[in-house]
Amino acid sequence: MSETTSKNKKNETVTAKASPVAKVKKQKKGVKESYVSAPVNAVLWILSAVLICGAIFGNYYYANYVLIDESTLQRLARVGLVIVAIVAGLAVLLFTNKGHEMLKFGSESYTELLKVMWPTRQEAVQTTFIVFVAVSVVSLFLYLCDVVFLQIVRAITL
Repeated sequence: MSETTSKNKKNETVTAKASPVAKVKKQKKGVKESYVSAPVNAVLWILSAVLICGAIFGNYYYANYVLIDESTLQRLARVGLVIVAIVAGLAVLLFTNKGHEMLKFGSESYTELLKVMWPTRQEAVQTTFIVFVAVSVVSLFLYLCDVVFLQIVRAITL
């Protein structure tokens, strides 16, 4: 009887130790990390949309409705302004919560990329040669199948 109670006590302690950890994991899954408040995030999204849409609409309007003979320098300045406005709009997006998540994902991806074991030149050449030989063999096999089936179809239809 004492063995049963000691086993129950052990199970209770294990359960008691596991449950706070499970609660913390559940809390972490439900809670999203936010870098800026919701109103600031909304303002940043709106500002970014205004910059990008303004660049696109402004370029369209200027090219189609403003009757100015564009020299090469004027056209270059207009294209430069459009590019600057779009890049500024995308840069504003980086300060939103989704932008921070994207930057975090990019840095984590780069960290994982550094862990990759890249093949040596000899391994790459050998692997390329093996693939080339395999593709050649399969191509030859498919060609022979085509020739054989073509002869069978000709023999049946004639």
